[in-house]
Amino acid sequence: MSDSEFRRRERAHFLRTRRESMKPEAVGLPKGSRRRTPGLRREEVAVLAGVSPTWYTYLEQARDISPSHEVLDSLADILNLSVYERLYLYNLSHPAPLPTEHSPQRSAAVENLTEIVESVAPLPAYLCSQVGDLMAWNNEAIDWFGDFAPSSEPRPNLLVWMFTSETARERFVDWQDQAKGLVACFRADALECRDTAQVTALVQDLAAVSPHFRRAWDEHVVGSQGMSQCTVRHPRHGVITMRRINLRHQAAPEPLKLVVHLPVDAPHDERLRTTLTRPGLRGAGIP
Repeated sequence: MSDSEFRRRERAHFLRTRRESMKPEAVGLPKGSRRRTPGLRREEVAVLAGVSPTWYTYLEQARDISPSHEVLDSLADILNLSVYERLYLYNLSHPAPLPTEHSPQRSAAVENLTEIVESVAPLPAYLCSQVGDLMAWNNEAIDWFGDFAPSSEPRPNLLVWMFTSETARERFVDWQDQAKGLVACFRADALECRDTAQVTALVQDLAAVSPHFRRAWDEHVVGSQGMSQCTVRHPRHGVITMRRINLRHQAAPEPLKLVVHLPVDAPHDERLRTTLTRPGLRGAGIP
């Protein structure tokens, strides 16, 4: 599947899920009692956006058409998209930018970021690709979240670990929210992955083994990047809420993500800095 076809299919599914989730009264239409379709009808969205029903239907059929910025603005308003969802819709409607000649070599970037993962100990940290392939993680990450890399996995993947590992369910007090949030972020990150076949294969494999992933993927929720929180149940230190900070590095051909966890409050911060394992590093190797 080409990048443009992947984006068209994602855009079609995103528009459909958002249209079906909209209440008619939210856009000034009568609710009615004879609606057989959840949410808004395609024809209603088309009229409100000022386009023909046929043209809008083509959008939801992933046809090769290019909506203008004005039409995208109108659709975003009608579907009540958040700022991040609006940006996501724009990104779906444009090809991924080519890496610049000045982008750092990926192997050098991974090596430098791996040193940072080690240096932030005793804070749990790891380095991963846009599709969740883990490249490095410190011993503190293992201590708090469990081993990401069972012997059967040549290179662990954060999504696979989250949805198939019993340890992930045990460690995250709010596992369901964390799992959905990870899928929501992956949805946006996948747009920057050059290997759409890798994205498709990962989605298909996870959907086949995890009903939780399948439901989260079908909802087509898009998550914002940056900082979030998670509540972790540590076998020795108890339950601690952490801030998860995502730092992006623009390494060709796709960005890398450095993820660091910090405790939310001061007492836990002191505990985290004094009681965890000694600094160390684990990794799956530099590509």
